[in-house]
Amino acid sequence: MLVIPPSVPRVSGVSRRRLLGYLGVGLVSSLMSPIPLKAFAAENSSSAADLEKFLLVSRGLTGKRYLNPQIGERLFALLVKREANFMQQLAALQPLPAGAPASWPQAQQDIARQILQSWYLGKVGEGADAGVVSYEKALMFDAVSDVLVIRSYCPNRPGYWASRPDVAL
Repeated sequence: MLVIPPSVPRVSGVSRRRLLGYLGVGLVSSLMSPIPLKAFAAENSSSAADLEKFLLVSRGLTGKRYLNPQIGERLFALLVKREANFMQQLAALQPLPAGAPASWPQAQQDIARQILQSWYLGKVGEGADAGVVSYEKALMFDAVSDVLVIRSYCPNRPGYWASRPDVAL
C-alpha cells in the first residue's frame, strides 16, 4: 500500500499534458476569425446557379441533352479561374443568339469556342499551362465511339509505328 507523507500535498485535477492541450486549442481558436455561415450559403448557391447557367449554355452549344455534371463543374471552375470576366462573357450567350455562329459577334464566338473546346478536348488552356479535366470522357471520342477504342495505353513496344510492317503476299 502506498502511503503519502503528510508533507507532500496531493494534487488533483488537470495533468500538464491536458493543460497544454487546452492552451493549444484555445490559442488556435482565438486566432481564427469568426466566419458567418450565411457567407458560405450565399457563395455556394451563387456558384451553383452559375454552374447551372454554364451547363445550360453548354448543352445548347454541344447539342447534347446530357453532359457529365462532375466534368462540367471542373471545366467551369477552370474557366472561371483563368478568365477574369468569364461570367460576363457567359451571360452574353444567354439565351443563345439566333442564327449561325458565324453571324454572332466576335466576343460571343470566342467564348462559345472556348466552352466547346473545353468539352470536346477535356481540358482548359494550352501547352504546359493546360488544366486537364478528362481524357476518356471528352466529347471528341463520342463521334467515333462505335468504331474506335479509346487508347489510354500503348498497345505495343514504344515506337512500333515507325517500323516497316510485315507484308505477306
